[in-house]
Amino acid sequence: MRIGIDIDGVLTDVRQFIIIEGLKYCEKTKKGKLINLDGFNSDDIFDWDKETDRDFWIKNIFSYAENNPVIEGASENIQKLKKDNHKIYIITARWLTLNEDNSLFDGNSGERMRNTVKQWLTKNNIIYDEIIFSGSDKSNSIIENDIDVMIDDSPKNLMQLSKITNVICYDWPYNKKVEENKIYRCNNWNEIYAKILELNKCNLEDKKT
Repeated sequence: MRIGIDIDGVLTDVRQFIIIEGLKYCEKTKKGKLINLDGFNSDDIFDWDKETDRDFWIKNIFSYAENNPVIEGASENIQKLKKDNHKIYIITARWLTLNEDNSLFDGNSGERMRNTVKQWLTKNNIIYDEIIFSGSDKSNSIIENDIDVMIDDSPKNLMQLSKITNVICYDWPYNKKVEENKIYRCNNWNEIYAKILELNKCNLEDKKT
């Protein structure tokens, strides 16, 4: 099978980072407050306007990208999937990866973020066949690479991508209300591995009939 894997919210706990660093940012800048622990975006979690939210990420994006730990079990289970002869596609819409604007940071911010992502994956023993830096709509990446199952956390992506492929939802409070026939909810990477085994078995049986 061809397996697509998101990064933020699937390989990293971005929500925890936003809450911890967001509280520090509010205290330091005296801007905003925590309003929704179950929000998806940072400006859902804190009552920030767009300018404040952007300033938070300008100050924190590379610290997050370089240092946020990998979710437990991700590396080991992805290695098991590779040993099972599945192809692994990292498909991410991480901010800045498609940006060639030099105005925010010294040097090319897009190139810097793409390199940072690759270095983080290597550092955390995440193996893959191909990495795809996608726009916010991942549909074309899924179709062009014939992805059999996509692992994602974004409510919007889950609904959108379930129309074109199987989707595994990494369970978080912000995606609890997402339900569709082709969306399979998993709480951790051991469950994800088991679900892919199940989907692959069904796929092989379908091909025999």
